[in-house]
Amino acid sequence: MASILYIHFRPLLTALILFLLGLLLAVALHPPLTWLQEHVPLPRGILAGLLVLLLLGAVSALLYWVVPILLVQALQLVEQLPLLYEDLHRGLSGFARRNPEVANYILRQIDGPQTQAFVAELVAKLGSYGFALGGSLLAALLVLVVAFYSLVYPMPLVSGLLLFWPSSERARVAHSITNSLHRVRTWLFGLAIMMLAVGVATAGVLWLLGVPYALLFGLLAMLLEVVPTIGPILAAVPPVIVAFLQEPVRALWVTLAFIIIQQLENHLLLPGVMGGALRVHPVLIVFGLLVPGTLFGILGLFLAVPLMAIGQAVVQEFYHPAREEKETATEQARTALEMQNLRDRHP
Repeated sequence: MASILYIHFRPLLTALILFLLGLLLAVALHPPLTWLQEHVPLPRGILAGLLVLLLLGAVSALLYWVVPILLVQALQLVEQLPLLYEDLHRGLSGFARRNPEVANYILRQIDGPQTQAFVAELVAKLGSYGFALGGSLLAALLVLVVAFYSLVYPMPLVSGLLLFWPSSERARVAHSITNSLHRVRTWLFGLAIMMLAVGVATAGVLWLLGVPYALLFGLLAMLLEVVPTIGPILAAVPPVIVAFLQEPVRALWVTLAFIIIQQLENHLLLPGVMGGALRVHPVLIVFGLLVPGTLFGILGLFLAVPLMAIGQAVVQEFYHPAREEKETATEQARTALEMQNLRDRHP
């Protein structure tokens, strides 16, 4: 029943995801738009349009420069997949001779029909990714349209949301919205810095270590930075495998490089750029990624963290004050009882 409902409402949920992405982009572009309004004597609508066009031009220029290199490396990697598969098979065969019980199981999995079918399908369906690219471009256009109108007319969205609440609670809801927007904006700013830093560092280190497809793996590390906790682990797997097929010692150096990059990020970048945007236990983060990631893939993973930040702000606004009042009342009652006991013992 649940699967039938999901299939039936999937188009609506996809539209909701695109709408939320547009709102997220509007939140990110609001500070520069406010700065432009203070310094450029033009209407807000024109400035918002210019800002969106500037963003679109910057992204297009970056893609024009990077995409050809990435396509070459991606095509080379796809063409090399059968050879990499054979190299991995030979390497594990030698390992199997030394450790037969452990490695024979791995070899059976690699030789299985599912693995071979996956490699063949990946090579055969490379051309079909163009259709997915076309759909992604249309989705990106819709996101830009939502972001533009959200920037030009933000108040109807906020006032419409407040109408769902009784007038006695609207001040707290408005404060919660402000706090949520601040958290999301801080997270977006920090995420952009960390994605750029991790992507450049990964590509540079892999290039210095002589690992092929360094730019492609750097882009993968940058994109998976969106997924907290497990993203960096997933980003390290492909380059470690490729380095292992070149030379096992090189795989150790690549693994060490990823560990160092993540330690520098966690202890230097993360506290400085993220601040208090999101303070959630890693287990809760992983749990919060499961549902949207399973339903909507990378877009769901991208939206999971800001939604958790918004939920955290709402909980702090509506739950923590009540809890603090309860704790204060409990403490006052305890103090009164202690004073009464003192009076009873010392009349």
